[in-house]
Amino acid sequence: MTSHLHAVRLLPAAGAKGESGIMGGFSKRTKDELARVMPKHRCCRRAELAGLLHGAGSLHLSQRGFAVTAAFENAAVVRKALKLLKAEFQYAPQIVAEQTRRLRQRRRYLLILDNPGDAEGILRELGIMNRGFVLEGGISPELVKDECCRAAFLRGVFLARGSITDPQKKSYHLEFVTENEDFASGLCYLMNLCKFKARMGKRKTSFVVYLKDVEMIARFLTFISAHAALLQLEEIRVLKGMREEINRLVNCDTANLEKTVSAAMSQIDLISKLIDSGGLERLPESLREVAMLRLEHPEASLKELGELAVPRMSKSAINHRMRRLREWVKKYAEEEGIIPDWAN
Repeated sequence: MTSHLHAVRLLPAAGAKGESGIMGGFSKRTKDELARVMPKHRCCRRAELAGLLHGAGSLHLSQRGFAVTAAFENAAVVRKALKLLKAEFQYAPQIVAEQTRRLRQRRRYLLILDNPGDAEGILRELGIMNRGFVLEGGISPELVKDECCRAAFLRGVFLARGSITDPQKKSYHLEFVTENEDFASGLCYLMNLCKFKARMGKRKTSFVVYLKDVEMIARFLTFISAHAALLQLEEIRVLKGMREEINRLVNCDTANLEKTVSAAMSQIDLISKLIDSGGLERLPESLREVAMLRLEHPEASLKELGELAVPRMSKSAINHRMRRLREWVKKYAEEEGIIPDWAN
């Protein structure tokens, strides 16, 4: 960090789809739930606080030295950051509420660490600053060496930079948005280290680390202790699966019905023309029986025709006789010199 810079961002807070964006309701409820989860171990508390400050923090130079400002749109999240700072460093930051300049005016909460000595000490303890230099995007390996700390760090980053689509929507999507490519790469690596199969992309001037597979999203919610959100996701997922299965069966039944009706109409047309040409009486008795059954029951399926026959016949037996009937009619038409277009 050089002294001529007016402000250096630990990780730019702009660009994420917050609670006021299109990923609102479900995402906000998930964050509200996570804001109530307090890590039991000191290492996890520090890891989560690091994730929050990495995600929402800016470093500002001033005459006194520098100050750290972390911006949040969720009041529950800023309260959690305050609790963690007090629990780990006995530090009470300044809290400022302000209105954003977005189309829909939203309140934003600024958590300010304005004592340079305290701010530097906290950043160093969290692995964000080292020997007076800000590690932009750097995730301290020591901070996330254990699985519990990885979960806490990812929870903190999600609270600051993450969002998740409402599972009611057609597709599933969980993402982190940052303008810092190094941090995005480190976050993607950490998530894949935890076996989440995360991917990274670019959106205008921002970098996005995301999950689209619903199984991975469910695992991630479990990992960061968003259990209520997971239950809601799974409930909606089951309902969507049931609707999709019902639609598939209905579409399948409709297609089969249309196929049955089309085949029945074709068979009736064939038999009717055979009657008109005087060929019905010349049909073998087995074929004449199935032809009369079809005329008497035009709406019946082949299986239903078999059940109506005396004695009963299987669907395959009826289908076999229908094929023989068509073949017989074609041969009859050729022998009688009839133009056989209706017999084909």
